[in-house]
Amino acid sequence: MTSENRSHVDLRNGILYGTLKQIRLGNDTDPEVPSLILTWACTIHPKNSKSLIALLKQNFDDEPRIKHLKRLTKIGDHIKAIICPYENESDRDEISALLKSLDYDNLEVIEVPRNQANTKETTLKWSNIWPLTWKGNPNHQFLNSVKFDMEQERTIVNELLNHIERANCPNALATIMAKEMHGKLTIQIVTVNKGGCHPLDHSVMRAIDAIAQNEARQRKEGNTQERGYLCTNTIVYTTHEPCVMCSMALVHSRIVRCTYLKPVSPGGGMESSYYLGDLDGLNWKFQIWRWLGEHELSRLDSVTDSVRLEY
Repeated sequence: MTSENRSHVDLRNGILYGTLKQIRLGNDTDPEVPSLILTWACTIHPKNSKSLIALLKQNFDDEPRIKHLKRLTKIGDHIKAIICPYENESDRDEISALLKSLDYDNLEVIEVPRNQANTKETTLKWSNIWPLTWKGNPNHQFLNSVKFDMEQERTIVNELLNHIERANCPNALATIMAKEMHGKLTIQIVTVNKGGCHPLDHSVMRAIDAIAQNEARQRKEGNTQERGYLCTNTIVYTTHEPCVMCSMALVHSRIVRCTYLKPVSPGGGMESSYYLGDLDGLNWKFQIWRWLGEHELSRLDSVTDSVRLEY
């Protein structure tokens, strides 16, 4: 990427296009001991390395949780390889079947560093656990590589505000669930909470419930295959920072990212407290962004200036 292409990136403050601020718990100081993640691993003869690499590329190449790991390392006369993150012991038979043609040994579960290190020195240190790749500060790499169609993003945010204005309620909060299809953001669900205090009334919870209800109808009609997570590949836009319960519900639903306009302190579950969505130790992470566009924030303030959220 050229320097011209990076002109929209503010690495110091984590801001893209002057409009989207990255919300993250992590910083650029590495811990002495890394957090670990469980992965499936196997041992093979070096002559089967090319075949294993091809198999991994075909079946497990798009797994972001292990991109920072070197997939193969030599141990004595053999090669040990990372296959994929560990989810359930029940996956053993399926993985064994995939590896059958490679004459593998010792399919096992091992612990490896969960995250990429921020410095080359730490990368070398953590590589004593398992070899890591070093390509520079990982968050800077991410900010330089992530792309947004800001016209589409602004359209969705303004649609969110349209629903707030139509609600004609100073305590209203709104959420949009969208998906990217063929390069275009498509709205799936819109929910508005006109001030209900019960957590299940929050617009985020209503949106997740609406997706669940739609999934139930589709299954009943036989129009969809059963899936484990409701919001895979879903992008969330919401007027206010989700509360702790809503944030955890988004983690469990496995969304792609969440963008909100206003932080809510105390009570918010992202930048205001636990950074849910970017917290180590949970089984899922997603991108978190806060919208900084002055025009959209002014619109929100004009209709919700008396909002007093009590999460």
